[in-house]
Amino acid sequence: MLEGLRIWNRDLTRAASGNFCKLLVAGRIDAGGLRSVSRYQVEEFASEYGFSQYIETSAKENIGCAKLKATICKLIDWDSIAKRTTPKLFRRLKEEIVAIKDKGRVLIRFNELREALMLRMGKKYFTDAELKAVISLLAGPGIVWELGFGSWVLLAPELINAYAQAVIRTVQADERELGCITEASVLAGNLSYPNDLNRLPEAEERILLLAMHQMLVENSLCLSEPTDSGTLLVFPSYARRERPDLIEHPSVLVSYQFSGFLDDIYATLVVRLHLTSPFDMKDLWNGAADFETMTGHKLGIKLSRKAAGNGELLVYFDPALPIGERMIFSRYVQEHLFRKVKNREQVKRLRHWSCGNCGEPVENRKRAMQRLDDKGKAADIICVNCEKRVPLWDDMEDAFADPDIIRRVRELEAETDRELDNESKERALVGDVISTVGLAGQIAREVTVSDHGIDMEIEFKNDSGEATGQRLYLQLKSGDSHLTKRKRDRAEIFQIPKQRHVIYWMEQAYPVMLVIRNSEGEVRWMEIRDHLKQVTDDGANEVRQIVFDGERFDVMSVRRWREKILNYQA
Repeated sequence: MLEGLRIWNRDLTRAASGNFCKLLVAGRIDAGGLRSVSRYQVEEFASEYGFSQYIETSAKENIGCAKLKATICKLIDWDSIAKRTTPKLFRRLKEEIVAIKDKGRVLIRFNELREALMLRMGKKYFTDAELKAVISLLAGPGIVWELGFGSWVLLAPELINAYAQAVIRTVQADERELGCITEASVLAGNLSYPNDLNRLPEAEERILLLAMHQMLVENSLCLSEPTDSGTLLVFPSYARRERPDLIEHPSVLVSYQFSGFLDDIYATLVVRLHLTSPFDMKDLWNGAADFETMTGHKLGIKLSRKAAGNGELLVYFDPALPIGERMIFSRYVQEHLFRKVKNREQVKRLRHWSCGNCGEPVENRKRAMQRLDDKGKAADIICVNCEKRVPLWDDMEDAFADPDIIRRVRELEAETDRELDNESKERALVGDVISTVGLAGQIAREVTVSDHGIDMEIEFKNDSGEATGQRLYLQLKSGDSHLTKRKRDRAEIFQIPKQRHVIYWMEQAYPVMLVIRNSEGEVRWMEIRDHLKQVTDDGANEVRQIVFDGERFDVMSVRRWREKILNYQA
């Protein structure tokens, strides 16, 4: 029970957009109360995970209901809630947004949409908060979608799926059957499109491709693999190479039977495992992924498809792999399945045993698991070959139930969530830059290999619209962790952990801009090449941090830099 509550708490926290209060409520206590855990354990759980209160209720006996209502009303921060639209205003805004959509408009900035609606609705007043509320509600049925960057509103969300299908068509057409495509090809729109797809104009298509790319990353449907020639996007579900038979194949010691969207469940598991620090993906096959530990031991998963959306996931290990690492890996797999399958009762864990006397495999694994559940450490089963008793509780079962193993798995899940969140934020910042620079009439490009500290560049056009070769280099940082407040004067400090970055930035032929996006979506930038030359006395002194005094990154600031660079060159 408590493990299920932990999963719910994690998912609730992940879905929340800001700070919030939580209540832990037990229902139907008249039917017997808490059966699998004590009240003390639940109260300890509520305290440990930051729940404001634990309340027991029974609607039938009217126990705790008034208290629950009063507590909810007390904990809601009413002053922070934006005014909601009235049904009449909502209906009018919806009708007008759909009318704009029906005219063929695909992408529109939030401010432009607001102004267009104000013109259409005359004196009917609405706030930004009310419009955002309507957009959010319309996103549910797929009428519109607010993108995660650039303040864009997509009036044709179905195009995201259409372009994603073009990516998959391209991946499937690759004769190597590796399930991958270059990130550059995706972002440039070099894809295999169906004949009936009317592609968007280049500028709009670029924004849509950026949004699609961010969606693929956020949903763990592909993983990014850096190479010397650029980043590859790898789609685990579309690798079609058949794994060759191996003489020394790792042992299958546990499997999981489950039902659901097999491709999605399998692909997201591979991506998330790849993002953990202990497990490095080495090869992808048709329905299988091989991993390697930091000590070089092999382990992996293989998906076996059954009828009607049912599948079995085999988990295998190098026999020399320590039991603790085996259980961390298999427990991570199990927790992933619990999270992705609607009803966790549909996930069935099956151990693979063999007789210690004659080596005969235990064939009736379901029966063996039932005995293990019923008798615990005393469970055993008779070998059908030598009729000796096979003990079912072993070192693996001890390790699987070890609280330290469970804690380590939670740490790895949090690590994966952070990696995915950071990658999504980075893609959002790339989208912000490309959108803003495009609106300023200039050229923005991602740098293929950015290990040294340059992620993007802006090339400026002259008054005739021709590229001049004059540019800015950009170092992108997304998230609140990159800036800290200095106590004595509240100045924002940017730490530079690698001195080689300082030297590299100072050596550039063009100005280098540090671009930082915070969690609220605000983007600021600051020139650091010349600034570092000044504070280091042209490299004579070492510097580990600078005061970040960035200005707002917007169309006007891009144009100011264009004038500065082009006038300087003139």
